[in-house]
Amino acid sequence: MEKQPFSYYSPQMQGSGSSENGFGAQNNTYLRSTEYGNPFDDQATSAAGMDGSQNYRNLNQHGSPNRQPVTNMFADKEGNMDMYAQKAAAHGTAGGTGGEGNVHKGNHEHIEDLEITKTRRCWVLFTWMLTWWVPSPLLSLCGRMRRPDVRMAWREKVAICVLIVLSWVFLLFLIIGLGLILCPKEYVWTLDDVSGRNTEKSSFVALRGSVYDITDFMKQKHGDSAYSSTPDIMLQFYAGQDVNASFPIPVRVACPQFVSEKTDPNYLFYYPVQGASEDADPNQANMFQHAMNRDPLSKELQDPNFFAKYALPTLKKFKKGGIVWKYDWINSMYKDQAKYWRVINKEVFNMQPYFDAAKSQLNTNKKYNLLDGRLEGIMDQSGFGNADITKEYEALSWDPATKLANYNCMKNLFYVGEVDDRQSVRCLFTNYMLLAFACVLMLVVLVKFLAALQFGNKKRPVPPSKFVICQVPCYTEDDDSLIKTVNSLTALEYQDNHKLLFIICDGNIIGSGNDKPTPRIVLDILGVDPEYDPPGRDYLAIAEGSRRHNIGK
Repeated sequence: MEKQPFSYYSPQMQGSGSSENGFGAQNNTYLRSTEYGNPFDDQATSAAGMDGSQNYRNLNQHGSPNRQPVTNMFADKEGNMDMYAQKAAAHGTAGGTGGEGNVHKGNHEHIEDLEITKTRRCWVLFTWMLTWWVPSPLLSLCGRMRRPDVRMAWREKVAICVLIVLSWVFLLFLIIGLGLILCPKEYVWTLDDVSGRNTEKSSFVALRGSVYDITDFMKQKHGDSAYSSTPDIMLQFYAGQDVNASFPIPVRVACPQFVSEKTDPNYLFYYPVQGASEDADPNQANMFQHAMNRDPLSKELQDPNFFAKYALPTLKKFKKGGIVWKYDWINSMYKDQAKYWRVINKEVFNMQPYFDAAKSQLNTNKKYNLLDGRLEGIMDQSGFGNADITKEYEALSWDPATKLANYNCMKNLFYVGEVDDRQSVRCLFTNYMLLAFACVLMLVVLVKFLAALQFGNKKRPVPPSKFVICQVPCYTEDDDSLIKTVNSLTALEYQDNHKLLFIICDGNIIGSGNDKPTPRIVLDILGVDPEYDPPGRDYLAIAEGSRRHNIGK
């Protein structure tokens, strides 16, 4: 009895057991027609009693490629199957790879259902979560995607594109957004920055923790006839300077809870107290002091709230940002020079004028000790500890009203800016992260560069007496390219009887500019008879279900 051909994949079976949700076995079905016998049984006969050629012709009617019938690839000369074929035959008889098993339709169809893995189910669910807004009827009508598997493939491609876009957004967030969240952008200046702006084209001043651009302001007319100010005077004594001394605030206005009308009826109590502070800036002596009763002809200066009512509203439109101080410098002022610079919740206070007056001989009856004694105690530590007293300040047990009164008094009189944290780890985290990524990339490039270098003597090939296999994959190359490749292999130093040329043609394809398929070109180059058409050979690839069956020549 003649050998029976191997079973073939049937295109008519597409759609059997398929499902739009991607869990079906649409592409995992293949036909094993009992009409052509068991594909693993070399002794089986056809159900219709046909010979091998008839089986082959009938098989072509089912859509199989036109080729010569071949024998069972798993049978030996006596027709006995090896162990793998026996297992495969038993597997086909028992049915399935899990799940519901094999399903028989009629007398000629044999469908194998493959088990859907958990990973596949999760991916399909995730795909539908990303593409649920595109209905299947829309894809069928507008997208001309009639088959469920094509629609599912489209959804998976869209899901992959969405993942790519999300990864881009995540990277942009790490590079740009994360830095702004960890360290929001602030317009801040140091005193060194301010001191560098002292020209007619750019003039800045620092005033009570803020920076103002007075370039246009100093060109305007301000002040009365007795104390009028000119651009030259402001450029000489104000531009690039700290002008706190020019705008003193009466202590009675700044600390109303601690200074009464009886104590200071004329609003003449200011810090720094004259005769108590010794390290005042000499340049401040040339600045006009906008103090109470300094100019009897000025109605504005007769108002104790001159700074809040007139100065700040005028300067507000010229504000550029805030003043910042490096904490190391503040701490050195406190520890090394015993200056009363303190930090509370990142706010910097210059308490030197206060303690100069409090510890001077002018402080009779402790009239200059305005603040709470407990607050003075944690500030006056003679250089012990650190300049930052936030923990000690928060640990003080006092009522909210007293705490607020002391804080407002310090803020109105002695506040000079904020701590500069632009160089902190929090603000430089994204820079460090990008630097780490750059170092990794440079390391990869360096390793690949070193790996490409050839140290020592040039490597010699394997001795010509060894057996070698020269594998050449080709796809759509033309005659000249293939001839050059084959000639280069034949010119190798290896002996011809020890050298095997293994040329693989991937598909029966006619390349651009060619007049015949690539396999035929290779056969012509090797001198094979043009009339010879080698038979197709069945083999099982490493795959699942119907994808395992392949044909090669």
